[in-house]
Amino acid sequence: MTREMIINELNNRGYDAEAQNVIKNSVELEGIRIMTDNTIAPVIYTEAIIRDAEDEGKTLDEVVSAIISIYEGNKSFDFDINVLYDKDYILNSLYIGLQKDSTEDIVKRSCDLEGIESYLYIRGDSNRNGSFSIKVSKNILEHANISEVEAWNAAEKNTFAETTIESMAKVLADMLGYDYSEDMDNDTPFFVISNKSKIKGASSILNKQALAEFGRRYQTDRVVVLGSSIHEMLLVPYTEEVDLDAFSQMVGDVNATEVDPTERLTDRAYIINLR
Repeated sequence: MTREMIINELNNRGYDAEAQNVIKNSVELEGIRIMTDNTIAPVIYTEAIIRDAEDEGKTLDEVVSAIISIYEGNKSFDFDINVLYDKDYILNSLYIGLQKDSTEDIVKRSCDLEGIESYLYIRGDSNRNGSFSIKVSKNILEHANISEVEAWNAAEKNTFAETTIESMAKVLADMLGYDYSEDMDNDTPFFVISNKSKIKGASSILNKQALAEFGRRYQTDRVVVLGSSIHEMLLVPYTEEVDLDAFSQMVGDVNATEVDPTERLTDRAYIINLR
C-alpha cells in the first residue's frame, strides 16, 4: 500500500486530495492534504497509518474510509487569515519554540545550547474549535509592520510569563496520589522546566530570570540541562560529582525509546552558568 494509491482512491471518491510533505523539527513527514473551502487544509500523515494498516491486514478501502473520517472530523477548522495582518494580534500571540538546528526559512536564531535553535511561532484558537500554531516567516512580520527585534521581545514576554519549574518528586507524587514534601527532592534532584500547557515548553529554558531564581533557591550557580523534548527540559543542580557523559547517555537512550522523532532535541546534556 502506498500514499499514491490512497490519493487515487480519495480522488475516485470525489475528494480533492494531493501529496504534501511537512518538515517538523528537521524530520520530513509524508502526508495527504484534502482541499476544503476553508483557509487551511490540514495534512493527514500517512506513514504510521500505512504501517499500522499493513500490520493489521487492513484493506485500501478501510484505510481510505478511516482517512475520510479523520478529514470529516477536522474540516470544520476555520482560520481567519486576516489576523496575520493585525500587528496587535500577532504581538500578543507570539511565542518562542525550540527545535534542532534546521535550514527552514523562518524567523529563528541560534540558542546557547549547541545543536538547538529558537524560532518564533504564532499560537491561537480557531473560530470554531481547536487550536493552531504557525511558524513565523519574515514575510509575516513585514506584512504586519513588525520588526524582528519587536517580535522577539514580545515573544520572550509571552513565553516567559508561562514558565513553570516543578520537582520531579512532586510530579510523581501527584501522579501516584501520595503526599509530597520538599525532602523528597534530595532523593530525586530532577526538576521539570516547561510552560503551563506543557506544549512546546522547552523554550522556558531561555528564561534567565527563572533560572536565576532556581539557582538561588537551590544554592547553585550552575545547572545540568537535559533536553527531554521540545515540550520540556530537565534541570539538575550541578555538583562536582556530575558526570555529563552519563547524563548525555541517559538523554540519548530516552530519545531512542520514548520520544517521537519529531519532538526530539539533541542526544546530550548541557551545563548552564546562572551567573
